[in-house]
Amino acid sequence: MTFLDTKMRKEIRKNTPKLLSVITGGKMEKKESTRNVELSLVQQIASGDHAAMKQVYELHSGPLFHFVKNWLADPHEASDIVHETMLEVWRRADRFQGRSSLKSWIFSIARNKSIDTNRKSSRMSYTDEVPETVDDGPNPVEILEVSEDAAAVKVCITKLSDTHQRMIHLAFYQDLSYREISEIENCPVGTVKTRILHAKKLLLRELSSLQ
Repeated sequence: MTFLDTKMRKEIRKNTPKLLSVITGGKMEKKESTRNVELSLVQQIASGDHAAMKQVYELHSGPLFHFVKNWLADPHEASDIVHETMLEVWRRADRFQGRSSLKSWIFSIARNKSIDTNRKSSRMSYTDEVPETVDDGPNPVEILEVSEDAAAVKVCITKLSDTHQRMIHLAFYQDLSYREISEIENCPVGTVKTRILHAKKLLLRELSSLQ
């Protein structure tokens, strides 16, 4: 475990300029530009533009399906939820105000539909809220980049709980902020941070068992 952490941290330090660029103003400007494009797309959808709806579907349906699969064990049910979510986006586009990202809005709709489906089949489980904990470790994408066996990392992720898989998927593969994830998961930002920290620790534990 110690060897793995040390190796990863050395590799990450080599790429410090690249990692620092993630938190620069350039990324903020890009996000602002993306937000404007998203708002324009939704406005077009609200006016009945099928081409805009198709663009949103092609952009978000894939990641959305993987997200919903972490809620529902049945891929067919997950596909249904994606379809229902996109229909909801089409019907409710005029309600989108741009206060959150389009992705977090769409994922929130899908999460609520997934919860409803789970409740109907009595598959809901209770997760205790946990206090906020400081997290300064490498994220799973960085782990994936420096790992000698990327496939092994992905396999280890699948061994995590559904909640932890969702945290990793939303934070590191969908690049959502803590606030956006808290909106999607309907829980405090501190809880999101702690769940992500726990997910990373469990992932490192799984990886260390392969050494």
